[in-house]
Amino acid sequence: MKHHHPKTQRNILVTAIATAALGAAPAFAGGDATDWEGEMKDAWLDGKIETSYTLNRYLNPFEIDTDVENGVVMLSGTVESEIDRDLAEEIARGTDGVREVKNELLVAEREGDWERESASAVDAFEQNFTDATTTARVKFALLANDSTEGLSIDVDTDGGVVTLSGEVESDQAMELAERIASNAEGVQSVENRLQVASSS
Repeated sequence: MKHHHPKTQRNILVTAIATAALGAAPAFAGGDATDWEGEMKDAWLDGKIETSYTLNRYLNPFEIDTDVENGVVMLSGTVESEIDRDLAEEIARGTDGVREVKNELLVAEREGDWERESASAVDAFEQNFTDATTTARVKFALLANDSTEGLSIDVDTDGGVVTLSGEVESDQAMELAERIASNAEGVQSVENRLQVASSS
């Protein structure tokens, strides 16, 4: 029996029902299901192997097709690793009544996805490092200037865009802080959210 479909939630439910039915079948038949012959036995083996795959925490998400004929199990479809390929074979081989297992499962190529994810992580790290460096440069420049060293100015950098926030004493101080930040190395633009403190 061939099953050309991925393991979905619906299939898990159907398989669970089938498992209960298959488990009760030997009692009605007056013997062990593995003693059955022909298509009935193959159908029982197929269902038992499919159930084992569905209940296995590692193989459940993968697309594995089974075909049983005269006790010989043919496995096809895809898994994510060589270990999963061997695991699927051993589960089928360990099922009572199976005479032979022909494993034609293919390992899905995921290297491209891994490389893209790794490259993205590296890019994100480099950007965060660059932003942190830019923030430090701007803060140092503000502290180094006599007119802004004592001011309470918060600096934050995201993608080269520097945001200044906090309070300053005058409009001139606000503009000076923005110009100092703009001249710092690595700064692409400045978003000035500084506010002039109200005099009481």
